[in-house]
Amino acid sequence: MNRVMSDLALGVRLAVGGSRKSWARLALQGVGIGLGVALLLFAASLPSVMEARDDRQDARNPVTEGAGPAPLLAIEQGHPFRSEYIRGSYLKARSPEAPVPPGIDRVPGDGEIFVSPALAALLDAPGGELLKPRFPQKVIGTIGQAGLQNPNELHFYAGDAKIQEEPDGNTVYGWGVPNDGGGLNPVLWLLSVVGLVVLLFPVLVFVGVATRLAAAQRDRRLAALRLVGAAASRVRLIASGEALAGALAGLVVGFGIFFAVRPSVNGISIAELSTFSSDVMPAPALTVTVVVAVPVLAVVTSLVAMRRTIIEPLGVVRDQKPVRRRLWWRLVPVAAGVALLVSQIGELSATARPDPWPVVTGIVLLMLGIPVLLPWLVERVVFTVRGGSPALQLAVRRLQLDSGTAARVVGGVAVVLAGTVTLQMTLAGVEQDVRTNEEKEASFSYLTINPDPAVDPGAITAALEKTAGVDGVHEIGRTFGELNSGEYVVVTIASCEALRSQATVPDCVDGKAYVVPFSNGLVEAKAGDVLTIKKSGERWTVPAVETVEGTRPGLVVTPAAARGLRAEQFELIAVLDGAVPDVAEHTRNALAAYPWQMHTYFVGQDDTNEAERVFGVIRRALLAGSLLTLLVAAGSLLVVALEQVRERRRPLAVMAASGVPRGTLARSLLWQNALPLAISTVVSLATGIGLGVLVMRVSGSSVAFDWAGIGLVTAVVVGLTLAVTALTLPSLRRATGALGLRTE
Repeated sequence: MNRVMSDLALGVRLAVGGSRKSWARLALQGVGIGLGVALLLFAASLPSVMEARDDRQDARNPVTEGAGPAPLLAIEQGHPFRSEYIRGSYLKARSPEAPVPPGIDRVPGDGEIFVSPALAALLDAPGGELLKPRFPQKVIGTIGQAGLQNPNELHFYAGDAKIQEEPDGNTVYGWGVPNDGGGLNPVLWLLSVVGLVVLLFPVLVFVGVATRLAAAQRDRRLAALRLVGAAASRVRLIASGEALAGALAGLVVGFGIFFAVRPSVNGISIAELSTFSSDVMPAPALTVTVVVAVPVLAVVTSLVAMRRTIIEPLGVVRDQKPVRRRLWWRLVPVAAGVALLVSQIGELSATARPDPWPVVTGIVLLMLGIPVLLPWLVERVVFTVRGGSPALQLAVRRLQLDSGTAARVVGGVAVVLAGTVTLQMTLAGVEQDVRTNEEKEASFSYLTINPDPAVDPGAITAALEKTAGVDGVHEIGRTFGELNSGEYVVVTIASCEALRSQATVPDCVDGKAYVVPFSNGLVEAKAGDVLTIKKSGERWTVPAVETVEGTRPGLVVTPAAARGLRAEQFELIAVLDGAVPDVAEHTRNALAAYPWQMHTYFVGQDDTNEAERVFGVIRRALLAGSLLTLLVAAGSLLVVALEQVRERRRPLAVMAASGVPRGTLARSLLWQNALPLAISTVVSLATGIGLGVLVMRVSGSSVAFDWAGIGLVTAVVVGLTLAVTALTLPSLRRATGALGLRTE
């Protein structure tokens, strides 16, 4: 073990003690690996971010049981405002010892309020005057980090002396209760899994590629080591030490990038994506894993890369014995990945998510199939090319002699491109579903009001009828039944006038029943189904139903068809005039006298612009990450191209001296870069689209194609090919000069 460590240490010394070229190679390796390490550290911080959010949420959950009279009464309430949603609690202290919620220094008195910094900014922003009637209290402070899930959360604690103790329980004895429920929406969970896998898997590929950069520049040192008596196995280990130096430099650069970028997470404008910078801290176990795995991966990759290298005192050669690459085992990861993802189709619902391991493993196997399949495919293509221009023939011959190196380098590009295409398709599918729902709701215009039972519905109706833009007020009832299969069905009892406000029913007649289908595959009641009413236990048979389009999925029956049903809940619907600007907000302000006694929901607001803004931010972040990784890939390709020019400087000089135009040699370099990249682009596009379709099928979302994004990333790959070739031309000019003919 001591000899192994000393050989690796010697390799590190040789890497950092060489010429400017050695330092340039080390810098390129450090940047390439450093970008990957930074991404891994941010991924390793996700558990800490989620844990910190959950801890702060648990800390503000009320303790509702205790001995003696409750020192505090609390009612949680939310206030929708345009596309935002403001959550908070109304409090009434019964004693001076009333427990104080986290993030504030005292319980607010009657007419006082603590607001989050984001809510304070919203109230003071242009247009905030429309929100202020719902928050007439005196602002006495802001909520600290301990009481917020993220920096952009809209939250408040308001004092209200009118709160009374309720039978259902609104007493508070303290704060801080673990919450076992919640979690990410299943579709968002799947989107997160796909994003992590397709962005982190290419990082691991590029860490392996970066450790192999500029291997040819070590040849003379390796030969010199053999000349002084070092065994071939020790020379390979010393060469791996040079890769270890690059990995260690990458760790330093990666941690530097991580801590430099970390403070900027506070500036993310989307609340669900923003977090406090202090929460972004890699989990210790995952940090140790990254610190250990990156150097180990570098050493192992270097040893594997040199397994066919023959190191002798007079030089270094690669064993170029033609090896017929086999196809069958390269298809195994692809077939296994497809099978695992297909097995999860239909397992995702609105409340359930599939087993994560088949999904993650299936995605990883499909991504792994790209670099595994590319060497075979590049080899087959270049060996079938016949004829063409002299430049093409020179490039093809070079690829025939060594197609593995080119395939390995472009394999990283292909993985990034495939992952980006998959994420773009996933985002496009989710965005299409969101836009479809938003457009469907935008064709109606009404506000639902769910009042507290103690509130007089007549007073609410009178207040609504006096509001400009309210065209009518309807009352509907709702009850809940259970099918024999155990599924629950919501039954809405509404008049034809109320039904027309929320569904497209051209010939509504009292006595009919209708069903608005679910878009997420939930069970729908059919004619003849027997429902067991949840509250009364009575059984009710579903009459003949007609399918209609609407905004409230479920079973809707008119009063004459609802004989035998008793409504358990009542709701008011205010039909609004969509031509009145901010009509929903003005209607909510008309009910500002009931701040915590009712919940409202507006159907008719077109939030497609907001959805496009959110998805645009995510798409730009995805594109930025992909471009960074592609730049590392371009650096890898550039170094390989420069190495090949240096290795072939004598043949290139001979060809130039014998009359071969330099333009022909330059075009041969372009072909040499373009052919593997073209093959990898086709494979990655096919894989990315196929994986995107499978992921969409698993999530139950619509299959959509973001052709603009796919075309942009593909164009970037083509542009990088041209850029790499252009940067290689100065080296080619020097290699084809008269000095290239010099020999010793």
